[in-house]
Amino acid sequence: MKEFPQDVVTAPFGTWSSPLSAAEVAAGSAPIFDAAFRAEHIYFSTKVPAENSRTGLIRTSLSHPGLKEQVLPADFNIRSSVHEYGGAAWALDPNSEVIYFVNASDQRVWQIIPGRSPHALTPDTSGRIRHGDLHMTRWGLLCVREDCRSTRRERAIVLITRHGTTNVLSRHSHFMAWPRLSPDGSTLAFIGWEHPDMPWDQTNLWLIDVRTPDTPAAAVLAGHDVSLLQPEFTSDSSLIVSSDHSGRWSLYALDFEPIDCLARDRRIAATGSGQASETAEELVIADLSPVLDTSGEIGGPLWQLGTRWHVGDGEEIWAHSQAESASLIRARLGGGIEDISPAGERFGSLELLDLNRTHVLLTAKSADSTGALYAVDRVTGVFIEIAQERLDAHHDYCSRPYADELGGVPVVIHPPHNPRFASLESELPPFVISIHGGPTGQATPDMSVRSSYFTSRGIGVMEVNYGGSTGYGRNWRNRLRGQWGFVDVSDTLAAVEALVAAGLADPDRIAISGASSGGWTVLSALASCDAFACGTSYFGVTDLMRFVVDTHDFEKHYIDGLVGPWPEAQDAYITRSPIRRTSEISVPVAIMQGDRDPIVPPSQAQDFVDTLELTGVEYIYRLYKGESHGFVRAETIIDSLESEFAFYADVFGIPRSRKHG
Repeated sequence: MKEFPQDVVTAPFGTWSSPLSAAEVAAGSAPIFDAAFRAEHIYFSTKVPAENSRTGLIRTSLSHPGLKEQVLPADFNIRSSVHEYGGAAWALDPNSEVIYFVNASDQRVWQIIPGRSPHALTPDTSGRIRHGDLHMTRWGLLCVREDCRSTRRERAIVLITRHGTTNVLSRHSHFMAWPRLSPDGSTLAFIGWEHPDMPWDQTNLWLIDVRTPDTPAAAVLAGHDVSLLQPEFTSDSSLIVSSDHSGRWSLYALDFEPIDCLARDRRIAATGSGQASETAEELVIADLSPVLDTSGEIGGPLWQLGTRWHVGDGEEIWAHSQAESASLIRARLGGGIEDISPAGERFGSLELLDLNRTHVLLTAKSADSTGALYAVDRVTGVFIEIAQERLDAHHDYCSRPYADELGGVPVVIHPPHNPRFASLESELPPFVISIHGGPTGQATPDMSVRSSYFTSRGIGVMEVNYGGSTGYGRNWRNRLRGQWGFVDVSDTLAAVEALVAAGLADPDRIAISGASSGGWTVLSALASCDAFACGTSYFGVTDLMRFVVDTHDFEKHYIDGLVGPWPEAQDAYITRSPIRRTSEISVPVAIMQGDRDPIVPPSQAQDFVDTLELTGVEYIYRLYKGESHGFVRAETIIDSLESEFAFYADVFGIPRSRKHG
């Protein structure tokens, strides 16, 4: 129910009282990670805040979406740890009632039939063998397997039969994603890449003849400075793939000869020892034919396995096109392209999840909605809400963000907003400048309850899409190559200066906050300029030398592209690291860190805090037990958010005990 206060109180920014508490921010968050159709049912995975934020599996239906059933027992938690970030950790068997899922604690693949107890399909290795990117076929379960039993991670595309037998189909690449089998089962397609590349830099499309595993024939479309994503078969000898060789990710078709003709007969000749050469027939980008090009990008950064930007069948393709906002595109194969959206609403972001004969499943967020799961009618384009990601009691206190460009940099602005308060006539609001992670992330104009925790109290939030962000094409992304710590900082400063010049923020009360790589930018900015009154780093990178030694395999060489290869760029690793620049920081710093973070280990935060202590910089430090790279426990989210706001209030000189009549 909406609140209609009789009187609007005029009060200074930052002193506004708000019913949107940190506990509500933490307890109300139930993001939906994946969803799929099976007959009349819809399954989706979501966080269960009341159960330590484990990921559960919900079953509902298109006809009765209000009726929801929890499928998994409370002691099971769906999460893959492949590449540490996981993704696509469950799949439905279309020919039975069986559901396959990866359990977080042991990384085994389990089976469950709704209403029965789960049982394990793969052996117990104490989590040292992981599975992710699950995709069900009529021959069994395709997935990416990651073997962590030695110091060198070994990965393979495997097929797990319904009886638990594991067959290795390919080890052709160090990193792998999107395993798919052709309709006749003869050809395996997947995306692979090698160190030092990240999947948004350069990937290869592999085609493997799986009928003769002893001498596998292979063809590869090598993406030289091209990112190839999400191959999906359209026939036994053709597929659709996303490629950014034109400057932004768009959809292309690839028609190919049978792999045994392409590779085995032409290139894979037996040697004198009777063993086959592993040379693969090379395809070229010119072999790709355009299918769908939009003004946005049909693709994005592959941090989590299984992410989809297009779904389709023999009649049409539905695609997610992302620019400063998101579009749902329907392309009929007979011709005709439509932008499908609810009347009067524009999405900030969306994620395509599944398609059946009548509907498309997706999650979407906008400036007026914190997110929901929708089924979209393929004929009428009507959106049917299946589940909300939040059930907020204080929706009216959430700020409505908007996209803009300030100082030549795309930004998203969340203005101060509270229906019970108005600002003093002559006062400009304090602002928190929010730096997304990645650094390949993207800020989109979506309603954010976390940002609204600040805006409902009278502190604005501005998110910055600095060079390196996705959603704006490869050239914008490549601006950060070798320039991490420079371009991200200079873009942020340009946006802040324009924000102040436009009269939207108080120049003396601007804070900066970011997580992970965003934390690096926060600390780099504090050491580079005097534009900020303080800064908050959530599990941010502080020491590049330690990062390349301590971090996990997926990001082991990420810094090669952002700063330079080791050891050639050793000097830059030293001089750019915030831990070497604490003497240049003159404002208070807040550090938030989890003690089980495998990506930015807690030693980075502790060493940085010790150095701040030595240089006399004022700081607060919160180390949270049991937390990893991204906080999930309600008590952690509450404490860190309340601590961050109190930190700003102290620095900005905002009284926290003010009462409004």
